[in-house]
Amino acid sequence: MIQQGDIILESRNLRRDFGGVQALRGVDLKVRRGSITGLIGPNGSGKTTFFQVVSGMDPDGTGEVIFNHQQILGLRPSKIYGRGLARTFQLSRVFPELTVLENLMVAGHRGDRGNRERAFGLLQKVDLHNYIDVYGSDLSYGQQRLVEFLRVLMSDPALILLDEPAAGVNPTMRTILWDLVRHMNGLGTTILIIEHNMNVIEELCEEVYVLNEGELIAHGDFTDIRNNETVLESYFGRIRVHPATPGRASS
Repeated sequence: MIQQGDIILESRNLRRDFGGVQALRGVDLKVRRGSITGLIGPNGSGKTTFFQVVSGMDPDGTGEVIFNHQQILGLRPSKIYGRGLARTFQLSRVFPELTVLENLMVAGHRGDRGNRERAFGLLQKVDLHNYIDVYGSDLSYGQQRLVEFLRVLMSDPALILLDEPAAGVNPTMRTILWDLVRHMNGLGTTILIIEHNMNVIEELCEEVYVLNEGELIAHGDFTDIRNNETVLESYFGRIRVHPATPGRASS
């Protein structure tokens, strides 16, 4: 049962066209404050485009994006970030020429004397505090993903958009990452996550939206989504079963 609550993020009739190709087709989506909400769908369904438009990285979307009761569509990414909405990307974006500590410090509030302490505290949570002087280029891919997530946390955002944060990460690192997601959510941070692993969606998310070809085709808790025939068809295609006929194989 999905609980009602204050809405921290809402898109209204959100659209994005690429030369006549409609990547987003009037997406209406709401994220409750304090929730972990999932956004799933087949490859090419528009999930990352949604993140790009909402975060200001793609300025050409139309419609409305309301964050903390204020319109943010069309604002520069830095302005949106400053208002408390942060994101990660599908591919790791650590600064290879900076140390782990410096990677976190660049994202902290300017002039905040507690930046170093906050960075060190976050690194301790994921057992990377002994890596503060290691350059980003010398980290494993899984460590880079963790550092990227910690860098997002340095601004103490109200809402984080996580774009496949565990892709390519080994099981140990995934466990650390999901524990950190739960921890931050427990402290009040709202999470909207794109993730292909349905076990993760089931374990983490209270509410799930499903995109297909730029349109929302389903919304509900995981049990509703898992049993939704439209969702199953979008992922796997329609399954046709023919009566058994001599000399004819089923397809």
